[in-house]
Amino acid sequence: MPDNDTESVDKIFILVCKGDSCSKRGRPDRVRVALKQLVREFPAKSVKVSFVSCLGMCGDGPNVLVCRGTKAYHHCTGAEAGDVVTEVRGRLGESDT
Repeated sequence: MPDNDTESVDKIFILVCKGDSCSKRGRPDRVRVALKQLVREFPAKSVKVSFVSCLGMCGDGPNVLVCRGTKAYHHCTGAEAGDVVTEVRGRLGESDT
């Protein structure tokens, strides 16, 4: 059960890269507008289209990444970094060794 600092989310995130390389190779602003128009058919607030500064796939840009969130960390100060890494390890099937 989520506490005050985390919550479960069942939302699809579409991340449009707006980094230097992707911006030079295409028009991320047009991609984002097109995607926002197309996701209107889905239930309200179930899909979020956002810009990110870099997806780390610069040689293949412009890039769009689709992912589903399961947990959100709120009011992060950096102290929660260990909790986030533990969550990532669990998703990757790695143990805390």
